[in-house]
Amino acid sequence: MLIKLAMNGMKGRLKDYIVLFAGSIIPISVFYMFLTLAVNQTFIRNHSLINHIQLVFIVGTVLLSVISFIYILYTTSFLLSLRKKEFGIYQLIGVKKEQIKKVILTETMAIGGFSIIQGIAFGVFLSLCIAMLLAKQLNITLAGFKPFYLPAVLFTILFFLFIYFISVLLNNRKLTQSPIIKLLYSEIQSDHSPAKHKGTMIKIILGTASLFIGYTALILMEFITYAGLFLAPIMTTLGTYLLFDSIVPLVVQRLKENKHKRLKGINSFTYSQLSFRINELKRVLATIAMFIALSAGAISGGFAFKNNVLPTVDKEVIYDMTLYNPDALESTVIHSIPFTEKHHYRFKFDEEFNYYLYEDLVKNPPLIEDFITYQIRRAGNLPLPEKLPIENSFQILPEDWYMALETINPAMFSMRSNKIVSIEDYKNIPQKEVIVVLGKTENFQDYLAQWKELDQLQLAKYFDLLGYKPDADSISSKYSSFLNEYAFASGTYFMGFFLGFAFLTMMASVLMFKILSGASMDIHRYAILRKIGVRNRLLAASISKELFIVFLFPALLGILHVVVGMRMFSFIMLDPYYKIWISILLFIAIYTVYYFSTVYMYKKIVLPKNRARVIEYTA
Repeated sequence: MLIKLAMNGMKGRLKDYIVLFAGSIIPISVFYMFLTLAVNQTFIRNHSLINHIQLVFIVGTVLLSVISFIYILYTTSFLLSLRKKEFGIYQLIGVKKEQIKKVILTETMAIGGFSIIQGIAFGVFLSLCIAMLLAKQLNITLAGFKPFYLPAVLFTILFFLFIYFISVLLNNRKLTQSPIIKLLYSEIQSDHSPAKHKGTMIKIILGTASLFIGYTALILMEFITYAGLFLAPIMTTLGTYLLFDSIVPLVVQRLKENKHKRLKGINSFTYSQLSFRINELKRVLATIAMFIALSAGAISGGFAFKNNVLPTVDKEVIYDMTLYNPDALESTVIHSIPFTEKHHYRFKFDEEFNYYLYEDLVKNPPLIEDFITYQIRRAGNLPLPEKLPIENSFQILPEDWYMALETINPAMFSMRSNKIVSIEDYKNIPQKEVIVVLGKTENFQDYLAQWKELDQLQLAKYFDLLGYKPDADSISSKYSSFLNEYAFASGTYFMGFFLGFAFLTMMASVLMFKILSGASMDIHRYAILRKIGVRNRLLAASISKELFIVFLFPALLGILHVVVGMRMFSFIMLDPYYKIWISILLFIAIYTVYYFSTVYMYKKIVLPKNRARVIEYTA
């Protein structure tokens, strides 16, 4: 009997359950994809580069789990609110509350189970696609990667079943605490047009001031640092809610009072509908605006962070090439690269010191980064070489030449102390000579294949110098640094893109749920208009216009938040607005789909094709 009640209840609200089902698949699939890439142990062991992005996907999993938890709690609570009257009738005819709780449990876990199965199925496909893209970008194989990874599958199932179960407990508690009379009359609400409050102007001033402070903190983040990290989110959020609480009802009221607009068609009815609902929607719209900023910002940040890899590496490692004792094979590769600058340096080493030849350093002082101006310049003020042997074991060098020697010899700089010696003393040092070749090109990224080949050829040289053979992606070269940074940036890019995509879909779903929740109370209004002769075309246009205005408010402020908010990264990124148009277009595409879906479903509810239903609703 309980299963039959549950099935009938699901059939009666099939459209609402389909929206919940569709909205839940995206976060579940992205959650599974993040988790699979984060814990796929064989894949991680086979590719050391994946270690650099493992933490990124773990962070993405945690963030998505928090938002998914809130989203599922909200949507299941929303579906319960639509069926309060139905559950009240069950109690009225003698069904016990414990039995109704079992009905809610059955329905919620059934829809949760379907969502999890479909989400994991799509997540497996998504994981394979992303792994292939990562492998192509990082030039690695998919050895050891399992798109269907059982530990990730089990954790995803348990985590989301737990969320759905928690939502059941909370919904059952709400139902238990509600008297039958309240459940029976849950659909009867009195709508009031927003009144003019004396505090509206104060809220507008405070909201504008808060938003101004928040935006200022974002723009000046480089200078106010930690204070900005607190001020920006707090004041921007506060300003958003205050402005939506004050300006949105005021704008709707002004539209309603504008005679020129009001007297066109059935605009009077449209604006009245808006004014009836705006008090209920304004805080939800403020939340949606913040979600738009977070989601579109996450996608934009991923693009900008990936674009910032090369400038970051250029700043950290000045020379594109650092070779030890290049042989014939390496010389062949070198000759294929047009260098703007190429220098040779000689040194010897024993157990205590690296001995650098003074004449080489004076002839070709390497480039270094100035500590004060952060500009690239030549090292200067090279001291005279020390005579060997000397009583003092350490040679005090100017700051310039500590950096210069690290630039010349990154693999061995920190392993021993350094001495600069004359050619006479250098010849008397019995150790074998090592030649270091530094090279710089106009565009490092044009010769990635050559840098990779040189790094692979250098592995044997590193074994002779260091006594062990490092991984190809961890030797002291610019290409190795670029590869590590690029791997981390690629992980951040994918995390930001899919996290933003999941946020956008959940955000739009929430707005859709909120709008559709009041649709049943509007049926009689549209039925009356049809009965007095208003054509369906005008009613449909009224619905489209009303919902367009509702969707427009958070979209405008959300995009403004993104445009201003990305400015906070200007001091750590070359171009924080790199391809920001992609995130904005993606938001517009998803938002538009949900807008038209909401309009379509709203029309299906309030504009039934069967005229017999209209008579029924107006009776």
